[in-house]
Amino acid sequence: MEEVIKFLTENPQQYLATTGLDGNAKVRPILFYFAEDNKPYFCTSNQKPMYKELEANPNFEMTAATPEFQWIRIAGKVEFVDDLEIKQKVIDANDLVKALYESGDNPIFEVFTIAKGKATIADFSGEPPKTFEI
Repeated sequence: MEEVIKFLTENPQQYLATTGLDGNAKVRPILFYFAEDNKPYFCTSNQKPMYKELEANPNFEMTAATPEFQWIRIAGKVEFVDDLEIKQKVIDANDLVKALYESGDNPIFEVFTIAKGKATIADFSGEPPKTFEI
């Protein structure tokens, strides 16, 4: 898991795919903020379609790539987090998030992590991909 967290830290912008409420695939950029106890944390607003989609179907896939085209794919289920301390850490981790939501107790601010999943790190080196259970 350390290798997954390192990859996310070095490449904090990911693209998250969900199943839209209309049944079609939806992809959007999101940011990784930090990890605690080997759990990566992300955020959104409960006013956004992404939140509603993940509430209806917590299955997701995300990806990110380096400029050298090494990439990570993570597939699994999200888990929303009500821990005010974790939510405040996400707020404090990013100036834009802080400007948008101000405080971890903002009623529209949602934080999520990966409840269960699998990560794959791969590249075009010819070496086999590395897989990790989350």
